[in-house]
Amino acid sequence: MSEVTGKEHVVSFAEFLHELQKEWRFHQQGGTSYRQKTAVLSLEVARKVREVAPFLERNVAKQTVSRLLPGLDHHRVEDVAKMLHVIAKELYMNANLSDEVKAYVQHKKRNNKN
Repeated sequence: MSEVTGKEHVVSFAEFLHELQKEWRFHQQGGTSYRQKTAVLSLEVARKVREVAPFLERNVAKQTVSRLLPGLDHHRVEDVAKMLHVIAKELYMNANLSDEVKAYVQHKKRNNKN
């Protein structure tokens, strides 16, 4: 399975991978070496799994990272799992916002620019 379905909205693996790549590029432009490595490892795990669903639950994300990268220390496993989880959850939440909430957010963004 390569996508997660919410009510009627879908988060594709391609979209998830794209966001992880954006995160990696962000850290390449001035992030610490630790965060850069975390982003690289997150991409590595995602490419091995090829699904979004395991990262929607924090504990499943940790188990998945531990299983695929058994040589990592506990803190690194936590950080890689967190990066994968936060991005997956954000995409899922954004895909499943109601139209009313989306309109409200856009309205607030416009008002904050003024």
